[in-house]
Amino acid sequence: MMKNDAPYDDAPGIPGTRLDQRIGIFVDVQNMFYSAKLLHNGKIDYGALLSEIAGGRQLVRAIAYIIQKADVNQSGFHGALERMGYELRIKELKIRSDNTAKGNWDVGLTVDAMNLASKLDVVALVTGDGVFAPLAYSLRSSGCRVEVFSFDGSTANDLIRACDRYYAIPEHVVFRSQRRDESSGDSDYFGDSNDDSMESDGSDVENNRRPGIGEFDDDQ
Repeated sequence: MMKNDAPYDDAPGIPGTRLDQRIGIFVDVQNMFYSAKLLHNGKIDYGALLSEIAGGRQLVRAIAYIIQKADVNQSGFHGALERMGYELRIKELKIRSDNTAKGNWDVGLTVDAMNLASKLDVVALVTGDGVFAPLAYSLRSSGCRVEVFSFDGSTANDLIRACDRYYAIPEHVVFRSQRRDESSGDSDYFGDSNDDSMESDGSDVENNRRPGIGEFDDDQ
């Protein structure tokens, strides 16, 4: 089977991989948030997702790329991600005078992945956005195995073709309940009212982006 056949797996049991592989995980949080919301009416358990993707391999870096509105407090969500082991890249959503929005991490994620490629055996792209297909090809040319983790139904075919392996995110990493035990201290992240911060910054741009297919404009 050719590499670019990119076969589908129901869940990342990570066939054909080794525990000694060094892996870097790059998470497009906004893409994942809206995909989980629109397809499953739920939210992602990013801790379970991290464990699922790493699969016992040597985790070098896990970076979460976040867009936020300036007037919304996401500190609970950010803190939860950091406790799970993610590094955060945060960019403010910019609202133009005509009420359209711009803001994405396309360039930033690409630069980080390419800069780290020499230290990694595997790059895991957690996104369904086809804008990252050229990155996948470049990483493979540099010798990295590229794995894409996203939801069926919100993943660009170009990205699937570009990677070595595509894995559909399993349902057990998606929360469908609206509230989690507040004693965990992670209520913002697990669905408390403050977590609507992730929802609110999409209200201005959802018509400009279909999760996994399009993006905002490329301005950084």
